[in-house]
Order: sequence, then C-alpha cells, then structure tokens
Amino acid sequence: MKIALVVPNGKKDMSGMGNVARPPLGVCFLKAYLLKEGFQDVKIFHQIDETNDELVKKILKFSPMLVGFSVMSCVFSNAASLAKALKNTRPEIKIVFGGEHITGIYVDETKYGSRLMTKTLRENQCIDFLIPFEGEVVLTGLAKNIRDGHSMRRVHGTVFQNSNVIYITKKIERVKCLDVLPTADRSDLPYEKYHSVDEASNLEYMHTTRGCKFRCSYCTTPVSNPGNVAKNSARRILEEIKFLHDQYKRKSFFFCDELFTTDTQRMEDFCKGLIQTGLNNKITWRVFARVDDVSNEKLNLKLMKEAGLNGLFFGAESMNLKTLRKLGKGVKPNQIKSAIEKTYRSGIDVWCSLMIGYPWETEGELKKSLIKYLTIKNRGFIKHTYVAFITPFPGTRFYRQCVDNNWIIDKTFLQSDCSYPVLSTPIKKEVLIKIYKDFLEQV
Repeated sequence: MKIALVVPNGKKDMSGMGNVARPPLGVCFLKAYLLKEGFQDVKIFHQIDETNDELVKKILKFSPMLVGFSVMSCVFSNAASLAKALKNTRPEIKIVFGGEHITGIYVDETKYGSRLMTKTLRENQCIDFLIPFEGEVVLTGLAKNIRDGHSMRRVHGTVFQNSNVIYITKKIERVKCLDVLPTADRSDLPYEKYHSVDEASNLEYMHTTRGCKFRCSYCTTPVSNPGNVAKNSARRILEEIKFLHDQYKRKSFFFCDELFTTDTQRMEDFCKGLIQTGLNNKITWRVFARVDDVSNEKLNLKLMKEAGLNGLFFGAESMNLKTLRKLGKGVKPNQIKSAIEKTYRSGIDVWCSLMIGYPWETEGELKKSLIKYLTIKNRGFIKHTYVAFITPFPGTRFYRQCVDNNWIIDKTFLQSDCSYPVLSTPIKKEVLIKIYKDFLEQV
C-alpha cells in the first residue's frame, strides 16, 4: 500500500521574514512512524518550485491509496486545489488533512463555538478526514484500516462528514515522551532547494519538544499541543545529531523548539554530552530562547557556547510594554534589552523577531517601539531581524479576540504569510506599510 505525504506551497512573498524554504519535519516524523508500523512505501512530496500540475502528476504516478496533506493556514487554499485535482482523477484516493490549520479550526469550533471546521468540510468535499493534533498514531490507524478493509470511521482522533453530518471521533492520548517515536525520516527531502536568510547551506533543522507551558495569545504551539510538554531526552538528541552529522554531513543545526532551553537540566546534559563526545568541535547549533531565561541568568551561556552554540533566537515581538502585556508574553522591554546584550557579550550571535500591526498600537507607540529596538540593533548587538505583520491564526485567543472585535479587514487573511497587514489599526494601512518597509531597510 502506497502513502503520499504532501507539503503544499503557499505565498512566497516573505520579505520581512526572510524568503525561506525549510525541511517539513512534521511529515518526516509521520513517514518514520508509518515505516516503523510496517508501511514500506511512503513518499514525501514537498512542493517548493513545482506547479500544481507538475506536483499532481508526480503524486498520481506514485499511485497512492492514501494522501495526507500537512496544512498551515497560508497554504490551505492551495492544498484544497491539489486535493480536488487528485480526487477528480482518482476518486478512490483517500484524502486526509492535518497540521496546524486543521488543529486550529477544530479548536475554534469545539472550544469557541464557531463553525469554521464545519464550513471547511462542507466547502471541500474532496477531504475525507481531518486529523487535528498529533498525527502519527491516527494516520497509521487510518492506513491500517484501509489496508485491511476495515471501516476508517472507527479510528479515534479523526473528523469526517457523512450525509452532511460532521462526526468527531474520540481523542487519543498525546505522546508523553518523544523518545518513543522514531527519528524523523528525511530521505525524500530536496535539501538542495532549502534556503533561508543568513543561514549556512548545510543547516539542519531539529524538533525535540511538543507543546508550551506559556500562553502567548497569538501562538499556535499550545493550541496544537495542549497540556504538558513532551520532550526528547538529551541522550536521544545527541544520538540524532551524531547520525545526521555522520550520514548527511550536517554541520550546523537549528532547534525549532520554542522551549528547548527552558529545561535547564536537559540543556546542561546536552551541552556536556556534546563536549564529552567531541561533537562541539564538529558542529554548531542555535536555538530559540525565552528572554527572561537569559535576563534572569537561568541559562549557562558559557557552557552553551563551549558546547558549540553560535546563536540564540528571541521572539521579542515588541518593545512596547502595553503590547507585551496584551500578548501575554510575560516579559518587559528592559528584559529584552538585557537578554540581547548578555547574549552578545557572551560571544553568541543574536537573532530576533518583531511583529507590527497590532490593533491597539498608535503610530506614535509603534515608532517609539521600533526606535527602542533600533537603538540596540545599531550598537551591533543583533545579527538578524525577522519582521512580520501580526496575523490571527484559528484556535488562538488572539484569533478569537480579532473576530469578536471585528479587527479583521482582509477576507483572505487565512491565506496570509504575515507579509502584509490584515487587521484594522489606529494607523492608516498605507502609513503602516511604509513604516514596515522603512524599518526593513534599517535592520
């Protein structure tokens, strides 16, 4: 039985975030789990520069019985077009949609009472099943039932419609320790096509946690992975790095986890393991970190640098205290400044992300926030800055806030790649865009 895992493309105008194409680790975990469970003919199709017609032809040539789409909000429209094309040619193919967007519309409907998920299924009859939250166990269950000729509608963790009625099956338990999952299978990935601003060509991405104990209002991570944080052990991370270094000659690693550094014992064990094995002399790595973990000196930056750390990425998002409080960030502008300076003075490069276009920020407040940031940037403390327009994603508290307050002014906002404003603000749209472009030239 053949299974295709598809990662569709979306808009490409990501100027403020750095025009990026990165390995889709989520489907790599799915493939690895399916292989572990006995499905030997699984192929990943990552659409980067192919047209839809070209991609559909490739998938049809592979001749799968089951096609799973990994969907973020900005690619949903394109994913639906691809699914329709596949169904029109081979109606017997089972189409499954999962990923952050699917989880978001599920949460928004089941928690907040919207009809977003129902509307999605009604308008896209090509979709046979939705899988919100984690997909390894559920997708494998669907695949087994297809292979064995059993009813797929008995598989827990799915959503489907029958005779215009939406059915939500029983949830499954989340994976509690990520060490039980096989290493992500990257064998199908077109590494020669991956790129990002200011990143080494041999950069490898890793993901070692699921979930987040913090509750930033705009973030999809606690929505997609509710409850306790699931982690890989330091031992398992070291094993995977050694494998990727030996097998694929990867020498630079970026941990995509929002919370990689918050478990200080795991961080210490990981760093000491790199040093003891000599991997710290063979690779470099960088991670996301919370501002307050650095400003409060929770992290041992000296040990991390000795272990090969060459960069920390902070989600600063704003230098306006009111905005930080409304977002639930739990930090203050002076902590952001302190964390950046301490990291730089430790000999570690700093990356930061900012967002603009908040519905409550005036032009004066925004400019003051950006000036504060540029004051730090112009001292040479920040290597690279990613800038985006804040965008509401289904399932988040910020999305619900935007809907309830009628802040959404762009009806196509769900297709947004965060490179243009979709919300009403006290600032005229054309003025906001000019501020954005002027700021990009300065960072």
